[in-house]
Amino acid sequence: MSTRRLANLAAVVAVVAVACGPKQKPAAPPVEEPVVEKPVKPKSPEELFLAECRIGLATAREILPQILEVEGERTVENTLQLLNELHTGLSNTFSLAGLYSEVHPTESIRDAARACEQEASTFASELQLNRALYDAIAAVKVDPADAAAARFHERVLRDFRRAGVDKDNATRQRLQQIDEELTKLGQQFSKNIAEDVRAIELAPEQLAGLPEDFVASHPPDATGRVKITTDYPDYNPFMAYAEDDEARKQLYVVFRSRGDQHNEALLAQVLALRDEKAELLGYDDFASYITEDKMIKSAKNAADFIERVAKLAQARAKKDYAELLKELKTIDKKATRVEDWQKTFLENRVKKKKYEVDSKEVRPYFPYEQTLAGLLEITGTIYDIQYVPVTDAAPWHTDVKVLDVVRGDEKLGRVYLDMHPREGKYKHAAQFTLHDGVTGVQLPEGVLVCNFAKGNELMEHDDVVTMFHEFGHLMHHVLGGHHAWIRHSGVATEHDFVEAPSQMFEEWAWSHETLKRFARNAAGEVIPEALVTRMRKADKFGVGTQTVQQMFYASISLQFHTIEPDKLDQLAEVKRLQAKYTPFRYVEGTRFHASFGHLMGYSAMYYTYMWSLVIAKDLLTPFAKKGLMDTATTYAYRDKILVPGGAKDAAVLVKDFLGREYNFKAFEKYLAE
Repeated sequence: MSTRRLANLAAVVAVVAVACGPKQKPAAPPVEEPVVEKPVKPKSPEELFLAECRIGLATAREILPQILEVEGERTVENTLQLLNELHTGLSNTFSLAGLYSEVHPTESIRDAARACEQEASTFASELQLNRALYDAIAAVKVDPADAAAARFHERVLRDFRRAGVDKDNATRQRLQQIDEELTKLGQQFSKNIAEDVRAIELAPEQLAGLPEDFVASHPPDATGRVKITTDYPDYNPFMAYAEDDEARKQLYVVFRSRGDQHNEALLAQVLALRDEKAELLGYDDFASYITEDKMIKSAKNAADFIERVAKLAQARAKKDYAELLKELKTIDKKATRVEDWQKTFLENRVKKKKYEVDSKEVRPYFPYEQTLAGLLEITGTIYDIQYVPVTDAAPWHTDVKVLDVVRGDEKLGRVYLDMHPREGKYKHAAQFTLHDGVTGVQLPEGVLVCNFAKGNELMEHDDVVTMFHEFGHLMHHVLGGHHAWIRHSGVATEHDFVEAPSQMFEEWAWSHETLKRFARNAAGEVIPEALVTRMRKADKFGVGTQTVQQMFYASISLQFHTIEPDKLDQLAEVKRLQAKYTPFRYVEGTRFHASFGHLMGYSAMYYTYMWSLVIAKDLLTPFAKKGLMDTATTYAYRDKILVPGGAKDAAVLVKDFLGREYNFKAFEKYLAE
């Protein structure tokens, strides 16, 4: 009850008391005390964030009863359109919560984002198991001529059934509990990785071999020691250049031990819950469940694919390994094997000797800001778009650059570039969604979250390739984000196709045709074509060992979701698979799987990266004759692969662009070169 209402009530009581008492001289009317409003306590930043985050969820909650209460014939307009609005609101909440839980600089906001994501996950699980909603959607009569609505309708019903909507009440309740628990466990797994930044302390002389700019940016502290962290801007150069083998081993071990204090136990819980979910839904294991609606169609096909690629790469991998061992013997004549922490360092030496490519020679051509500007110019040209800086945005951190993507007078979307490491931030590189595009409702907004150098600091060329890769995702999200149905928007294809456009776009980071547009050193000299040619040849070295390493990761992902959870010894399986697929033995003290973040988002589907690479190599074939900047080809690629988003099956998109079914030929040539 408010202060004003209490004051008014006191006045009424006083009048009644006078009227009921003995007669006496009328008293003067009581003087009402002035009402003093209590100051409203300002909302905390966490409360303000949660209010914003819950807007989409609240919209979804309001729409649900509207769908269920429709009377008479169910139509696209009175049912599917409402469902589309519901999904849009829910997507907005999920996107904001998922992003802020990984990037916001304030821990309490990251925790609030996780809480918001859990609320949205609970509602989403309830939604997918709501039999009345399923029946309402199933009753809609969709005109087959409306292909987009028909596809939306069919996919929604399919996903309801895959969620278990047709199960009994007890089963549906348990499935909902499992989904909620998986959300919480996945969040904690990722949080443990992001917040577990480790470091080694070295004497300054142990930085021998590292580039001058790296050494200059890592001065000794008051005790005379130099701190090298597990963040990528430290880790990648150190593993490539540091001559101190023991120091490289130390950094490798702490890097591959992140998350080990808690994540093995969390992973065990996740795998058990996923297995239970699969069993309740009628599948042999979670790998069989999760692959069913992907391009690959089954866990068996995924396993066969891994074996096929590993077999194709095996001979190449043996040659690569022999070359590394030969190089190691020039340092240590008694060496009998190459260890995993030595691989990158030795690859760099071989490339320098055999192909006359020293990564330190390449770095000066790639200062961060200059590289980003070049990337924007290239994508602007090949996709006919422009970038306009946004000055009135208030992103979550001052490092974040905000740009509108336009074509002429038409605004296509907005991108946020959060490109540098900081405490508590996501440690890898990824594209996050802020808004999925829905025609006439909202434009697509995407976020690049990376951990690169900044300003004029120099980048490794590997980081340049990563930047182009992630920008491939961003372009897919923005250019494909213009559909009436949210489930068709942006990167909404089958999950095992999503990496193809990004892996394909890496090629633009390897061509002198494109690099000469922006890659210049401090003297303004363009990167020499001969150097790029040598870089490309050098890049081919190690493809065999890199490919079998990827198959090792893919097999961890698949086998962890195939083996019965109570029979899985995580570390023993990692050791077994490493010995099976790679020439590098397990390094004691490491727990790679504890920081293998893809086990959450990709679950059993890490094979996706290589599957997508097979398709990406095929997608590049039309560019062979006219080059990467030929706009007739780039526009066709844009319009037939990126713009359709998830409105068609991925295999159809590829056939539309290539004029044929995709095949392994280009990939096999890539491995054989």
